[in-house]
Amino acid sequence: MVVSAGVTAMPGGSGRCGGRMSILGVHGIGNGKYFTQAGEDLVSATEAIGADWLGWMSRGGAKYAPGRPMPEALPVAYYADCLARDVAMGAADVESLDPVGRELFVTWVEEVGRERFGAQWATEVGQNAAHKWLVRRPAEAMVRHFGQSLCDLLARASDSLAGYFDPQDTSRREKARQRVAEAIRLYRPRAVLAHSLGSVVTYEALCADPELGKGIELLVTLGSPLGVPRVVFERLAPTPDGRGIRPPGVGVWVNLADVGDPVALPPGRLGERFEGLDEDITVSLDVLNPHGARNYLMCRQMTAVLGKHLR
Repeated sequence: MVVSAGVTAMPGGSGRCGGRMSILGVHGIGNGKYFTQAGEDLVSATEAIGADWLGWMSRGGAKYAPGRPMPEALPVAYYADCLARDVAMGAADVESLDPVGRELFVTWVEEVGRERFGAQWATEVGQNAAHKWLVRRPAEAMVRHFGQSLCDLLARASDSLAGYFDPQDTSRREKARQRVAEAIRLYRPRAVLAHSLGSVVTYEALCADPELGKGIELLVTLGSPLGVPRVVFERLAPTPDGRGIRPPGVGVWVNLADVGDPVALPPGRLGERFEGLDEDITVSLDVLNPHGARNYLMCRQMTAVLGKHLR
């Protein structure tokens, strides 16, 4: 095992792997648990999440493409420790969000409801402008129409994004992007699978260094919030000028979004906001867990994308 500048090289996982699929994952929200459970040991945390991702993707491959070779390892660029405020799954509390997190949560709820119910949603969650970021009424509306689990999901996502986009402390954002960039340089993957917040970190890392994406034949964004207006899209670096740019250097860019995933809002329309998106695939995975990396990695469409573009 090799550890370079905070990036762990998995045995058998570095380089092109003799013609086998060479894939790098980039995790999303709610993965601070790996670091905690590993006793804050980065090597162990990286091994654990990589083993989970490989297991999930292999199960999908065995079901939908039996006989196709799978990678011997699936390293995952781990950056949750860089944010130092990642909220574990099931531990979300909208009342405990900081001011940036509250702003993101309320805005996200507004966008989710507007996508489903149109202009009438503004009345449902509308608040006095002087108390714009009070979270109780939007949270109650979210629970009433979408359920507690999706409300909790947006709370966790808002907390993680608040740490990443915090204008008062840009060091977390810089460290996360550096961690992903280092992993890409170390593994030289043919494909990068970036889930949730990981798609934002990966997008910014690739845009910051046009040389970084060269050699990446396939970029797959999974459950990506890149296009969520007022929450992520306008905060990206580089700042979109009408539409976001295509990550430089990558061969093919494919996006997968579950129809019920509130983080990946709006599903099937990322191409309206970004230049050069090659495929925008809408899937239906799990009503109770529409955002989990596990379901995205195991789905038939993910297996098909890998088979199509990594021959």
